[in-house]
Amino acid sequence: MRRRVVAVALLLMLAASMMVFAQAKKTPEKAKDPVCGIMVDKDPDLSANHKGETYYFCSKADMDKFKKEPEKYVKKK
Repeated sequence: MRRRVVAVALLLMLAASMMVFAQAKKTPEKAKDPVCGIMVDKDPDLSANHKGETYYFCSKADMDKFKKEPEKYVKKK
């Protein structure tokens, strides 16, 4: 009986650690910086909204450029 309890506990610990590992391996979503054109992680600290759309940037400098003249960087649809 005791071996069964130990085996179940080990299986539960293994399953839990696999779930944590799988979550840690998620890659962040990417977006294109409209100022310089490189692909960046979607970081809320380096983002700006314009006309209901969220844009992401590689640096604060690019974000500031965008905020000064967003129409210069927004592609016309």
